[in-house]
Amino acid sequence: MKLTITDAAKEKIQNKIQGDAKFFLSLDDGVGNYSDAGSCAIDTSFDLIAVDPDLEDKDFNASMDSDLGPIYYKDYSGSFLEQNLKFDVMYNALILSGDSGMIDGNVPVIDKRK
Repeated sequence: MKLTITDAAKEKIQNKIQGDAKFFLSLDDGVGNYSDAGSCAIDTSFDLIAVDPDLEDKDFNASMDSDLGPIYYKDYSGSFLEQNLKFDVMYNALILSGDSGMIDGNVPVIDKRK
């Protein structure tokens, strides 16, 4: 699995996250340390979370390549993802899409580093 990050998306992410970080693409499903509540909406909701580079989290047990380095995710959330993913920006929102179209139209970028 590969996540392409456009220049506009890189700029948006790097404006919020400077310095070293490990990234988690977290499905908002109520599971794990970074999901407050499961999504009750019909749409799929992800968060891009920056954590300390040496942090290990057993929930994020799969990874994909990206233009910012590896991005970790919960292996079962891969059923919502596709082989060719892309982060882009539209209307100042970070958009996650795949070959079949938009997956999440507003992915928050959250810094959880200490």
